[in-house]
Amino acid sequence: MPLRTKQNYTDSIRAMQVNLWAYGEKIDDIYAHPCFKPAMDAIGLVYALSGSDAKNDSEGPYTAHSPFTGGKVSRFLHIHQTREELKKRFELSRNLVHRHGACIGARCVSTSVLNTVFKTTFDMDQSADSDYHARFLKFLGYVQENDLAVAGAMMDVKGDRSLGPHEQADPDLYLHIVEKRPDGIVVRGAKASISGAAIAEEIVVVPCTTLGADDQQYAVCFAVPSNAPGILHIAEAPAPNMRRLVGKEMDYGNARYGVHGSTHVIFDDVFIPKERIFMCGEYAHAANLVNCFAGLQRLNTTSCKAGHRDLLIGAAAVAADYNGVSKARHIREKLADLHHHSETAFGCALASIYTGEKTASGVFTPNPLYVNIAKLKGVEAIWDGTYAAADIAGGLVCTMPTAEDLANKTIGNVIDKYFKGKEGVSTENRIRILRLIEYLTGQGSVVPIESTHGAGSPQAQKITIGQDLAKKIEKFKKDAKIMAGIKGVDST
Repeated sequence: MPLRTKQNYTDSIRAMQVNLWAYGEKIDDIYAHPCFKPAMDAIGLVYALSGSDAKNDSEGPYTAHSPFTGGKVSRFLHIHQTREELKKRFELSRNLVHRHGACIGARCVSTSVLNTVFKTTFDMDQSADSDYHARFLKFLGYVQENDLAVAGAMMDVKGDRSLGPHEQADPDLYLHIVEKRPDGIVVRGAKASISGAAIAEEIVVVPCTTLGADDQQYAVCFAVPSNAPGILHIAEAPAPNMRRLVGKEMDYGNARYGVHGSTHVIFDDVFIPKERIFMCGEYAHAANLVNCFAGLQRLNTTSCKAGHRDLLIGAAAVAADYNGVSKARHIREKLADLHHHSETAFGCALASIYTGEKTASGVFTPNPLYVNIAKLKGVEAIWDGTYAAADIAGGLVCTMPTAEDLANKTIGNVIDKYFKGKEGVSTENRIRILRLIEYLTGQGSVVPIESTHGAGSPQAQKITIGQDLAKKIEKFKKDAKIMAGIKGVDST
């Protein structure tokens, strides 16, 4: 079958009528909801790009040749079996973030979870008389041939983090098997903060931790449609999403795509047919599954976050232009530091690919040491970048008036006059870039920005500190010379 279009995807998700709740209300038309339409549009963008790519005979950035279907498939659904294939998938995330600046979990995570379950079921069948891999290959062919959006669900709600799954006072705090039948199993529990779960056709569920002999009921892996009976989706509710319910496009930051689109997925005695079960009690294989998934998803996340940092550097640089300070040395240094830390993380991730290995299953996996270093450095770069961008942009991040204020006949002209930056830059454009920085740095609260710029910017404090040092530096130098045994007067 040919790859789907954005319209194919959108129509499919709308027709599924998932059981979705957001802000205390049941959502009947998911694509009409302001907190899900942007996330669906971001995934729709990928479908559009993949469809264009598919018109070429050779492999492109968005598509690959599947040895399982014999045709061209989305690279997000591809089983990467060489170093070059893994590298192409890795680089794809960063490049796509430049286009959407948001999250495409219903496409992105599919690579990690499909490759992980491919490898794990192969390993399980090698060590026991089971047919999990054959079941999975049938499912893989189904999603590849139909070009489906697939979410990966790993994170349990966990309850008391000091206790293992079977030790919890409430057994449902980790998703588990409550009944085994000849034709399948019944599962209960919850998976938290699952990217794209309500806007994907399929969810592949995997364990989230190492399991012991007492945890057999929690050793379960399966695929299930996102609208299966008994599944409830509860939308995440980050503060910026509220603006989409009450504000205007200018207030969103990332106006077109900027929504994560995650849900908490509740499984209330959900039946899973036998042919869709890929692990059922084999607790000894849980650790390898978790480690494989973690490594692959940390690789993709490092690429994704590099793209977000690229956008943040660009937005901070534009804000500096608009503020008339782009040539200041400390601004250039902050931007260079941001780029340095970002590329360090990205380079470690590339190293994990070049030192990775092909497993017995055929899946090529990254070096676990370097990919974990990359993820850790990438996270640090995100937080460091948040501070640097807030420092560069100024105190108006999070404190700007709204689009409604700017358009108001009574106060709009006042805002236009007093919130203007450099001559030749419109007030609206200045507000827009600051809103983008607010979005990219995750600042739904005024507290971090006020803490940074209240009572003067960090650079103002550095000036005062430098002035104090200037008064004391000669004494410090004198004491150092005495300590070193330097006598007399030298040319310094």
